[in-house]
Order: sequence, then C-alpha cells, then structure tokens
Amino acid sequence: MIHYVKLKMHAMNKKDKFFMLLALSCLPLAQVSAEQTDGMTASPIPQEVQQNSVKITGKVVDAQGEPVIGATVMEKGTTNGIITDVDGNFTLSVSLNRKLQVSYVGYKTQDITIGADRILRITLKEDTELLDEVVVVGYGTMKKSDLTGAISSVNTETLVRGGNANAIGALQGSVAGVSILKSNNKPGGGYNIKIRGVSSISGSSAPLIVIDGIPGASLDNINPDDIEKIDILKDASSTAIYGSRATNGVVMVTTKKGALGEPKISYSGYAGFRNYTHKPEMMSGDEYVQLAMENARALNGNEYKTLEEIFTDPSELKAVKDRNYYDWVDAITSPAFMTSHTISATGGTEKAKYTLGGGYYFEDGMQFPQEFSRYNMRASVDLKANDYLAFGGSLYMTHSVRDTGNSSLMVDALRMRPTQHPNSLVTGEEIWKYASNGMFNPLITNKNEFNKTKKLNILSNVYVKLTPVKGLEVTSSFASNMTNDQIGQYRGVWTKALQGTAKGATNLLDKNNYTNWVWDNIIRYNWEHKIHKIDVTGVYSLQQNQDEKMRGASKDLPFNSLWYNLQGGEMTSMTSSYVQSNLMSFLGRINYTLADKYMLTASLRYDGSSKLADGNKWSLFPSVAVAWRVKEEAFMQNLEWLSNLKLRLSYGQTGNDTVSPYSTNGTIAGSQYYSFGTNAVIGTYPNNIRNDKLGWERTSEYNVGIDFGFFNNRISGSVEYYNRLTKDLIMNKSIPTHLGYSSVRDNVGSVRNQGFELMLNTENIRMKDFSWQTTFTLSYNKNEIVDLAFKEDLGVYSDRLKGMQGDYNNRWFIGQPVQLNWDLETIGVWQLGEEEKAKKYGQKPGQFKVKDYNDDGVINDKDRFINGARIPNWTGGMTNMFRYKEFDLSFHMHFQTGARLRNQFYVSYALENNNANLGNMKKDYWTPENPTNSCGQPSNMGPYRDQNTTGKSVSHIVQKTDFLKVSYITLGYTFKKNLLNRIKMSNLRLYATVQNPFTFTDFSGFDPEQPTEQVSNSDMITCNVLFGLNVSF
Repeated sequence: MIHYVKLKMHAMNKKDKFFMLLALSCLPLAQVSAEQTDGMTASPIPQEVQQNSVKITGKVVDAQGEPVIGATVMEKGTTNGIITDVDGNFTLSVSLNRKLQVSYVGYKTQDITIGADRILRITLKEDTELLDEVVVVGYGTMKKSDLTGAISSVNTETLVRGGNANAIGALQGSVAGVSILKSNNKPGGGYNIKIRGVSSISGSSAPLIVIDGIPGASLDNINPDDIEKIDILKDASSTAIYGSRATNGVVMVTTKKGALGEPKISYSGYAGFRNYTHKPEMMSGDEYVQLAMENARALNGNEYKTLEEIFTDPSELKAVKDRNYYDWVDAITSPAFMTSHTISATGGTEKAKYTLGGGYYFEDGMQFPQEFSRYNMRASVDLKANDYLAFGGSLYMTHSVRDTGNSSLMVDALRMRPTQHPNSLVTGEEIWKYASNGMFNPLITNKNEFNKTKKLNILSNVYVKLTPVKGLEVTSSFASNMTNDQIGQYRGVWTKALQGTAKGATNLLDKNNYTNWVWDNIIRYNWEHKIHKIDVTGVYSLQQNQDEKMRGASKDLPFNSLWYNLQGGEMTSMTSSYVQSNLMSFLGRINYTLADKYMLTASLRYDGSSKLADGNKWSLFPSVAVAWRVKEEAFMQNLEWLSNLKLRLSYGQTGNDTVSPYSTNGTIAGSQYYSFGTNAVIGTYPNNIRNDKLGWERTSEYNVGIDFGFFNNRISGSVEYYNRLTKDLIMNKSIPTHLGYSSVRDNVGSVRNQGFELMLNTENIRMKDFSWQTTFTLSYNKNEIVDLAFKEDLGVYSDRLKGMQGDYNNRWFIGQPVQLNWDLETIGVWQLGEEEKAKKYGQKPGQFKVKDYNDDGVINDKDRFINGARIPNWTGGMTNMFRYKEFDLSFHMHFQTGARLRNQFYVSYALENNNANLGNMKKDYWTPENPTNSCGQPSNMGPYRDQNTTGKSVSHIVQKTDFLKVSYITLGYTFKKNLLNRIKMSNLRLYATVQNPFTFTDFSGFDPEQPTEQVSNSDMITCNVLFGLNVSF
C-alpha cells in the first residue's frame, strides 16, 4: 500500500527542507508529497488526554545543567508524550494517577511520580554503561563491573561506522592487543587476526571464533549489520573456559536478537565506487626506453646499441620512435561498483521475542571478471512458556560467490613493456605472444581463465532452558556449523598456462563439506545474600568435526564448459578424503563477589581430544582471577574526580591440539608398485612415523590489569600487562635419515609473548550543540623463543651468533622472535675505481656490494646478520567522533611498526631478477654516469641481487612495513525526531564515507599489510567512496 503524507514546512529552515526532501526521495518504502503552508510548530507525539489530567511543564538538563535537547517525556504506559525543545523545555498533559518517564540516549531512564508540583526540573544521570555493560564470557554473561579478566568489547555502532563489509576488518585498530592485517585485496578478501602475538612456531596463531555459542565458525560469513557486539577474550583466565582451543584467544560474537516492544523495522544500505590508490610508481614509456638502452649497454661492454638493435619488433620500434606508449594496467582495470543492503525486524513480549533479517552485499572487481556477492538470512526466536520453561533457537545462513578472475593478470600487465601494444602498430593484427620477451597478451588471456568459489554456510542453534527453582538454570543446547564449498577453475587454450598449444582446455572442481556440531549441557546457579554473590556454572560438552573433500580434474576440453566435464574431456585425476575429530569436555566455573568490591573467578576445564596419542588425550586447564574495585572503598568516596578504579590479577592455562587428526597413529600411502625380482606387486608404506607420546601444547599466562575512569568517566580505559609462555610446541623434530624419514611430529620448544596494552576513551568536548569523543588503542608485544628440544651452538655458523643456541637450519634462535630475517647486509654498489677490491669477491663495478663481516675475503653465512623481526611489536589505532547539531563526522586510523619483511613486489619489479626486458618500478639504478648506491646496473646486478628465495635473502629487499592508514572518514546527517514523527519514523540518517583515503608508509610495495604476497594473488589497495542511508520505523 502506498502512503501519501502532507508536510507543513513553513517553519522548517532551508537546511532541514533540503535534507528532508533528499532523504524522502531515497526511500523505496513510500511516496511522499510536500506542501508549504502557513506557520506550524513541530507536533508532539500523539497525546491521549484524559478528563482527570493536569498540565505539567518542565525542563530536562544534564549533570552540568545543560539542557537535554530531544529527550523523550512520556506518560508511562501510554503513547502520550513529547520531545523536549532546543532549551530542554516541555509541556505535557498527563493523568493524575500515572508517572512521567524521561529517557535519552546515553542517560538513565527516570520514572517521576506526579505530585503537587506542576513545574519540574529533571536532571538526567549518565548511564554508567561502561560498568553495567553485559559481556559474553563463554557459557554465560557478566556485567563488565564484575569482570576479573582481560576482555575487550566492540559494539555494533563501531562495527558498521566505517562501512566495512567484513567484521574482522571493522575491528582493525579498535582493540588493544589485537593485530589485524588484510590478507587479500580482491573482492571478498579476508583478514588475518592475532591476539597477543604469535604463540606457535609452526602452527596457526588464529584465535577461536565463537558465534552465538558455535565454536569454529567464520566471521567472514557474517554481515556486520547483523552483529550486536563482539567480546574478545585475551588473557588465559578468560579463555581457559574454552580449554584446548583457546591458546590464541577467543572472539565471542553475538548476533542481534529479539527485544521487548512493538515491531521495529530497520534498513541500512549504501552504494559507491572503488578505485586504486597507493599504486607503486612504475616507469613511464621514456624511462623504460632508457632502461632498455642501459640494459643493452651493460651486455655490450658498456657501449650503447641503436634503437633498431634493441627493439627488433617493428611494432615496438615504431612505438619507441613515435613515443606511443601503452598503459596495460589501465587497459585491464576500471572503477568498480559496490553496494550493501540490510533489512531487519525485531520485537516481542515477555513471552516471545523475535528477529528476522536479510542482507545483500556486492563488490565488483577492478579487473574483469572479479566480483564478490554475499547473501545473508537470519531468524531468531526466544519463547517463554512460563516461569520454569523457555525454548528458542536461531538460524543464520550465508551464500557467497567469489570470482577471483585470471590468476596472473595483474602480474602480466605490470610486466608488459609500455612499448608493446595489443595490436601491431605496423599490420594492425592482434598479437598473442611477444617474441621480444615471451609475454602473452593479457587482454586475450584474461578472457580465457575463470576461478570461482561458491560457499553455503548455515549456523543453527536450538536450546531448552529449565528454571526449576529461583536462581537455578539448566540449559541444553545443540548447535551446528555446516559449510559447503565448491571451487572451480577453467583455463582455456589461449591462456598463459596452456600458451595456445594445448589440444583443449583444462578444468578442475573441488567439492568440500565441513560439518561441525556441538552439544552443550549447562547448569548454572546464582545466589545472593546481603553482601555475598555467587555464580556457579558447570558444563558437559561434546563436539565433532567432519571434513569431506572430493576433487576432479580434466584436460583436452573441446569447448568452454567451465569446471564441468560435459563431454569430450579426459579425466586426469579424481581424489577424495574424509577426516573426523572429536572433543569431549567437562568444565566448572565459580564467580564470587563480596560487597561489590572484591571478586574471585576460578575455572577448571578437562578436555579429551581424539587427535592426540593414547595416554595424552586428556588434559586439565585451570584458571583463577581476582579483582578489587578500589573506588568502592570508603576512603575513596571523597575523590569526586575519580569515577572508577579496579585492579585485576589473573593466571590461567590453555591448550592447543594443533595436529592433523591421524598424525599420532600414522598414515599409509596410496598404492605403490614394487618389484621383487621379476615379480611386480602393489603395496603400501607408512607416510610418517607415528608418535605415541604426542600431547597438548600448553600455554600459561599471567595478566595484571587496571580499569580507570575520571570526571564522570569522561576519561576512561584500561591498562594491561601480560606474560604468556607456551610450552610443548607441536612441530616437526629432525631425526636421523637412516630411519627412513627426516622428521617426526613432536612436542618441542617453548615461546614467550609479553607486553602491555592501553585502551583509552575520552569525551574531549561536551556542549549543547557540539561534542568530540576519542578512542585510542596502543599495544606492545615482545616475542621470543625460550627453548627448543633440538638446539645447537650457533656460534659455529657465525661470530654474530656467539653465545647463542638454536636450530640453525630452521632459523630458530633462542632469545629471538619466532620469525626473523637472517640476511646478508647490502652496503651499496661497487663503484668505478674499486675494481681491484671488487675482483677479490669475483665482482665488478655496478654490482651490489655486501658486507664482509669477518673480512676473510669470502661472502657466506658467516657474514649474515639478524635484520629485524617479521612480526610487528607496536600496533594501535584511534577513532575521533564529532557531532554538531544534527551532523556527525568520524574518522579512524590504525598503524603498526617494528616489522621488516621481504618485499615481493620490489623483487618482481625492481630489476632484482635481471628482468630489464619487462616493465619495472621507477628506480635510481647505477650507470657509469650515475654512481648511485641504491640499485645495481641493469643486467649487471651481480651475485647478491635477490634470487627469489628467503634462504639467500639480502638486506636491500627486506623493508620496514611500518604504516599509518586512515581507514575511513564518515560525514552524516540525522534528522530531528519531531520531523520524523510525522511520517512514523524513529530514525533517518544520510551519510557519505570514504574508505582507505590515505596510506602513509615508506614501504615501496603495493600494500604494507601484504609485503610477501604476489600482486596476482591479491590486488592493490582501493579507495572506496560510499553514499548511504539508515532508516528505522
């Protein structure tokens, strides 16, 4: 049904008229006509005026006496109400036997009994949300004021403010101690997340993700608009409740649920465009021609060749002479569209609460046919039959399609010479292969390769809760996480892989099914008496993971059948696998609070894993934590400037069973042929040596924390210090090769992470029409190897390692970070006049010079040095939020520093592989007339250029990855309540967002977050401009 609404707008100023009409024109939900009439003030909420009523006038102010504009004043239990004006004043007729209810965002709702006074002055008190906030702690919730561990929370407003379609990406720089780096810039690309450093040498450092009680789920599948909040459990006392899977921290995700009240329908959406930013500077056409001349010169006894001798392709020669250059990157890319839409409904009564929602996200790629689309649907219902029985469940479904396009398109486009054109400048014919450097035309290969991933993920949860007596709850819940992946690849004949010579195309198809279910049985008892509060929780849990895979591949396909072998193709492989693991757990937790000042939390979890060897399957993980709310002491009550002060101390142990399910039993190889004399037989042999003693990785952690608040919490935050030691690391241990194998999986070594975290929230300015708030996070982490089962004296390899022990072959040095650089030190370029010195090392002028540390005339491993760590030690971020009347402005920045990594982009495009016959980065390279020390001579780099391997790394290709990124800048306008009430809206906001507008870094690659990645596997950074709308009814 279409509604027509007439607005009397004479009293509205031009600004409000403009934004109101603009917003209404964007709404797909109604058609609206506007009409100007004579003056009219804003109408109040419809009033139900009864005969026995009185007129109440008043003013609503805050603690500083400033008027509260737009506060809601209601006759409690009715729809009779009004909004305070710009001076905080209101007038309302109410019944004598009812109460006034006054509410405003950020303040506590107050109920006021109507007495003899007819003129009221109402002072709203700030909602102590920082203390009363409910935090999910695993198998339950707690008030933040009662926490004893290190837990950080992020609400839905923070997650959606910047418009990031990935919830993990929205957390970047927002939580102290959590390092988040983007792993892929293609549409639908994900993020890597680490909490408090790297705790494993060879295993994963990713935290456990728990979504609505379902462990092991993926946040990549969740629409950030569907998330109510994220709680991050960082210290071992908090994570120990998840025992064996919690060594790397736990991320608790709570999606939106139903709420009391009338149905509320909300829509949020945006649309915009993306384009490349922070592109590495490549050579222009003229610069490349000069490079080609210098390259030929270096190979011709430092004598220049003519253009005709260098550019033997007639088309290229013509391009050079005409200075007609081709931009290959521009040819394969174009600005891309992106959009997101989410609609949801919530409501309920004391007996039944519900929520429904759906979402759609689409992100086009800068390169055809790259794109990503995601569809989300969710439903949740909570039913309460009576005071003793409750039942409910939730369902969250995600379907996504990701097309990553040609696997080497960007690499080829960057390598193409600007002198090469897709069509010959002489004959006009399309060129397939360029004889001068063996490259294939990217415009042709791009149309003949496709890579697509389809994914269906269903998260479901159902529970029943009994409350037989007051304070006692018994809950049984069953949750499942089911994922179906289909990964397809098609490569036609005219691709780089098949080079136009194959009989037909190739394809492959992977079908993967992952099923993870968990059955939790929870009993919880709450007891309070005077100054004592006790909360006891017990859990019995069963979990199973199943992983089924199948792959098929074909060749010689006669036509483009994508990843399906419809007819005529020859099967080249067909494989399948099945893996299952089980986990059984018993756990208990007790929370005790005395006088709301002294708190104790203790837990025990007993886990049994099918992955580990008999006799080592079960392990106990304890934790204990205490806290003292110092501010509640009598001797602190006179300190009015101090709002909150709490001290926390905790210790806990967690585990990790990071091995493949059958590695402790040993696995058998597939069928093998073997000859016994003249007889050929088929048999099998062990793939690996079984280890009957393989047990848990175990992490012990101490944490000291301080929560603070000053000046009515206008300054608040927390400081944490932690010391985490992980022992019995699971990794490959070297064994004598005469046993038939070179290594066995075993518990060896230990790693320590220690550091501090700062989380600071400030309300810098609070005025009638203007406010400014800031959130700041800062983290420092020191990572080091403490011990190794196999260790040797490292001094025999280098004088620089004297007194140190470790495993030299794996570059694991005790006392150093898990991931470090062990490089030769580039100290410049051999110059003219240094011929004799260079000859001593078999080199000549123009070649890279490395330091001979021991001055023995030989460059070898004894000359290497520790060139920093590959793990950042400082991370952080800052968000600023400004409000002026109805306008809001916010921006967020995040940074990291302290890491040095191999710059793969530099290696590929900075002459490192003597690739002067390809497109290259702009470089200050050596020539006899330009005696620079920054880069060697083209085609005369010498033996110490990078050789595309970390084992022979040189320092000049290892760069700092320090960066400061502005994640987003958002400007919005929210319409006044009194205007929205006329069209039955509760909220309407328009906004514009710019994502990734600035990146500040000295790193010369395409993205300092992905220094070792090939640009073909990822993509360059894009700057996104979005225009959006939030509306609620």
